[in-house]
Amino acid sequence: MTIKTFYRKGVKRAKKILGRIVPYNSQYKPGGVCNINIEQPNRNNPREITVHHVYPKYETKLKISEDLYHACSEYWKPKRQVSTNYMVVEVPNGRVYTDNESSVAIISRYNRVIENVSLSLVSGKVTEPNLNNIFEQRYFTVPEKYNGTVFSLLTGGAGINNIGHWFIDVLPRLHLLRKSGLYNKVDWFLMPSLRYDYQVETLELLGIPLSKVIEGDKHPHISADCIIASTAPRGNHTLIPDWMCTYLQESFMPYAEEESDLITPETPYLYVSRSDSDIRNVLNEKELLESLEPYGFRTVVSSKLSIREKIKLFSRAKVVMGATGAGLISMFFCKPGTKMIEIFNEGFVIEPFYDIATKLNLDYEYMICRNRRKVKNATQGQREHLFVETDKVLAILERMEQENRKSTKQAEVA
Repeated sequence: MTIKTFYRKGVKRAKKILGRIVPYNSQYKPGGVCNINIEQPNRNNPREITVHHVYPKYETKLKISEDLYHACSEYWKPKRQVSTNYMVVEVPNGRVYTDNESSVAIISRYNRVIENVSLSLVSGKVTEPNLNNIFEQRYFTVPEKYNGTVFSLLTGGAGINNIGHWFIDVLPRLHLLRKSGLYNKVDWFLMPSLRYDYQVETLELLGIPLSKVIEGDKHPHISADCIIASTAPRGNHTLIPDWMCTYLQESFMPYAEEESDLITPETPYLYVSRSDSDIRNVLNEKELLESLEPYGFRTVVSSKLSIREKIKLFSRAKVVMGATGAGLISMFFCKPGTKMIEIFNEGFVIEPFYDIATKLNLDYEYMICRNRRKVKNATQGQREHLFVETDKVLAILERMEQENRKSTKQAEVA
């Protein structure tokens, strides 16, 4: 961790602690929760909120093997099926407040937190609206006023600095906005951050001018003539809805065939390295890469590639392999049938990527590496490095090669 990063995190933590102790502008502290009447929308006060239903009672299922489900870490066991009421809510003369970490509060003119479209996390899990940590806050800056309509894409957790969360927790809100019919009404887009190239580039590809973007990490408390906010793309759970996969592929896959000056080699086998990270590194990566060399694998480091480069590389891939982590989010650019091999530490087996893989119709396979010690929670698990048993990886690849040879022979006979 650099001195600059350490200092920034220290200041952020100090502000958070002081914000719960020192009272300042306490009139901005919400006085309660605005509950949404889903069954009788006309019962909602239009002076406070207008609700636009997008996908009512949307069912999302987890389609994986029993073995993998049981291998999933106990502290993060996913549900098999969830139901979410997806909606977009207009809040006239509303406010948005975020701590840029675990809380986003959409606040009405009557100083109430709007349920469903506000979000607060504790240990990565969504809490009830009345437990939003804004209610623990005592120190508030005066909100910055924006004329017109602001659409919030803020999300609790790592949406501010993690490309995986950017793709699954931030960008899909644009789809919900379009489905609501309110897209053309928006004057400003409130984003978690613009500090990373992938954030700027994806917005460019989606046709959102940076001149209309408000950076949430620089403007944590704003008000506007109208605030628009959506249900979180994964609702109150972790499963990936089918509509999200469709939206992201339809939005970015057309760039796979785009004529460009990018020099993107035809590389059918990709190994996604975490060498740019301090956590979940493959400790024997050199040995692993040597064993992969005969198969023609190319090593890629996700953070070193532009979005356009990722689209072109992954859309041409036949096999993608890597340890679980944000670098695998480029699987959204893979075509159906692509072989994906995810490598887990046994203390950190979580479902987002294998959930996505099944919904994209990828040929998914996994292997689990043994850990040196027992993992108690996600905070510990996500930091554990991996030691990969290369013979198991080679067994997967050899079986894959045999299947390919068999398919080729069958095709020749036919």
